Amino acid sequence: MAVTAAGSLATVLLTFLVGRVVGAADQVATGGPIGHFVWLVVALGIAFLIDSLVPVLRQALCLTLEMKVVRAAAVQVVDPLLAPRRVDHLDDPGVQDAYGRATTESQQNIEVGPTFASYLLGGRIALIGSVVLVATMFHWWVAAVLVVSGAFAEWYFIKMISREGDVWRGRTEGQRQATYLFDLALLHGTKEIRIFGLSRWLTNRHAGWLHEALSPVWRRRRRGALRNLVMLVPHIAVYIGAMLLAAKEAYDGDLSLAATATVLPAILAVGNGFNPGLIWNVRRALQTYRAMREIPETIADRHPQPAGQPADMSAAPHTEIRFENVTFRYPDSGRDVLRGLELTIKADEALALVGVNGAGKSTLVKLLTGCYLPTDGRITVDGVDLASLDAESLATWQRRIATIVQDFLRLPLSARDNISFGAGIADADNDPGVLAAAERAGVLPVIDALPAGWDTTLDKSYVGGVDLSGGEWQRVALARALRAVDGGARVLVLDEPAAALDIRSEAQLIDHYLELTSGIASLIISHRFSVVRGADRICVLADGRILESGTHDELIAADGRYAAMFQLQASRYVVAEAGDA
Repeated sequence: MAVTAAGSLATVLLTFLVGRVVGAADQVATGGPIGHFVWLVVALGIAFLIDSLVPVLRQALCLTLEMKVVRAAAVQVVDPLLAPRRVDHLDDPGVQDAYGRATTESQQNIEVGPTFASYLLGGRIALIGSVVLVATMFHWWVAAVLVVSGAFAEWYFIKMISREGDVWRGRTEGQRQATYLFDLALLHGTKEIRIFGLSRWLTNRHAGWLHEALSPVWRRRRRGALRNLVMLVPHIAVYIGAMLLAAKEAYDGDLSLAATATVLPAILAVGNGFNPGLIWNVRRALQTYRAMREIPETIADRHPQPAGQPADMSAAPHTEIRFENVTFRYPDSGRDVLRGLELTIKADEALALVGVNGAGKSTLVKLLTGCYLPTDGRITVDGVDLASLDAESLATWQRRIATIVQDFLRLPLSARDNISFGAGIADADNDPGVLAAAERAGVLPVIDALPAGWDTTLDKSYVGGVDLSGGEWQRVALARALRAVDGGARVLVLDEPAAALDIRSEAQLIDHYLELTSGIASLIISHRFSVVRGADRICVLADGRILESGTHDELIAADGRYAAMFQLQASRYVVAEAGDA
């Protein structure tokens, strides 16, 4: 701000000195003293040098500040979303819209807000200085008319631009959908979109959502176009009239050459000092900043976190985890995913869960980890209701769980980091447990074969980086979970752990399953009965309830839902083997 102020004052001084130099030059040409002229030229040169250097210095300062603001804004946007230990707020369209208002604008505005503010300050200082020059060297009433006209035009056009901006910000759904389709086309679904020939369809959908978001802005702009022109013409006429009046007085000899050379550029500077677009950008940056600051309040209002009670979960579970008459329904959903579910997982039991797609198996895992609260019923760990825990105790419980979910993390970091983070270790270079975890997960040969071994970045978009296959990534995820168990986790959740594995890797997982889960509570979810049949107990989840429970042999003997699904899956292999024979 200090540099900006200095530059603006130098600009005003430059305008004044140009007139003084022109007047002195005229005197020198008619035989006047040259000393005064020389000093004025020197002062003009200094002012010009300052006026030329300040923009370069200001740009460097603004770029530095913008980078700091970008970093700080990113943290302030993400922190409130990550702070709650539960995740139901992330599914809330109201929270998503609040996030969209902050992020959509922040990428373009928050970081340049200080830059716009500095330019606005500089423009205002130059405006005030130019008004003073016109008032003192020409006519005060001319300066007053220029200020009134400029201020009115600025106010009017700020209002017009702001209304368009308000309409645009109100169309967050269309903007969010268009952004999703854009990312889908260029980041997430690139192969499938081209294979299935969906490029034109996706482009049309993207254009449709953008049109849905932009059409109200266009309508408002069209309605106001003629009115804006009518308002602009008198404003321009005022400034042209002021310049013509100055030229007439100079022609009549009522205004000196020096004053004319100062007043004419000063009149133009007064007009340039009013900048509705710049003010709107500053206001938009402020609105985005306020939207960013409102995210925590929005989350707190829509998803209040109960204070809860502290509980020692550092060694849980000692005895068991119980789902007691648990019912769960996602927000804005018309059906219950789980209905009156009863389930007990013993502290040292290897439990398997099977069921058709959509039965609620993954939802059960989200409830187990405390990421969601049951709609009805309760989930207890050693008799402690997860819903009653305070944030710190819930965080401790979540650190007691090691999971492999179906959409497991694929961090663009080194292989060492990808596994060490399972134990919450930030300094992976000094983690002695990664080797054992990788060996138990069967991923050690893969890591040893990487170009830089453990230090290879697992992302091909980085120089020297490598992308793993789906099965190799799944083994990395398994190693991360096992590292978490070694680090103190007491519950291991494996959600479709063999989905991306080949037959040999699946067989190795099956052979070592009971060894991997020995001494801890484990929950394995899989459609492959070969994976779950070695569990201590198998539960069948259907219609939101546990329908059957027992060992593999007991469930086969009962000839119920499990036996039917097992025989259906086994028959496919029998048919395949017969066909091969």
